[in-house]
Amino acid sequence: MNEYFEQEFAASAQKRRAWGAALFLAAGIIWAVLAYQLMAPFSDGDDEYSSSSRTCQSVLFYEGDAPTWADATWDDCRAQRRWPEMLGWLGLSVPLSVAGAVLFTGGSTSLRMREYMAEHRIAAAAAAKTAAAKTGAEKAVAEKD
Repeated sequence: MNEYFEQEFAASAQKRRAWGAALFLAAGIIWAVLAYQLMAPFSDGDDEYSSSSRTCQSVLFYEGDAPTWADATWDDCRAQRRWPEMLGWLGLSVPLSVAGAVLFTGGSTSLRMREYMAEHRIAAAAAAKTAAAKTGAEKAVAEKD
C-alpha cells in the first residue's frame, strides 16, 4: 500500500515538473519572438515583394536621426510596431515564467526528497542489519564464555 502512494507521489511530481517546463518553454518562445521584433529590421508591411516596400532599422539598434524611409519619420517607423500588443505579450510571459518556475522547482524538489528518503531508508535498513549481526555475534561470544 505504501508503494502505491509513493508511486503516485512521484507521478504527480513528474507531472508538475513537466507542466513547469512547458510553461517555461511558452514564456521563452514569447521572449524570443519579442526579441526578434525589437532587434530585426522590418518593413512597413504594405507589400513585402514590391520594390517600393519601405524598411526601417531595428528598434533597439537604431542608428542616426533619420529612418531608412525616404519620406518617413522615426515616428512612422515606430508606429509600425504595435507597442501595446508587444507589451501585452510580455505581460503574459511573466506569469507563465513564474508559474513555470514554481511548478518545475516544486516537482524537482519533491522528486529529490523522494530519492533522499529512499536512500535514508536503505541506509537505516543496512544499519539495522549490521546492528543485528553485531548483537548476534556478541551473544555467540558471550555464550562461548
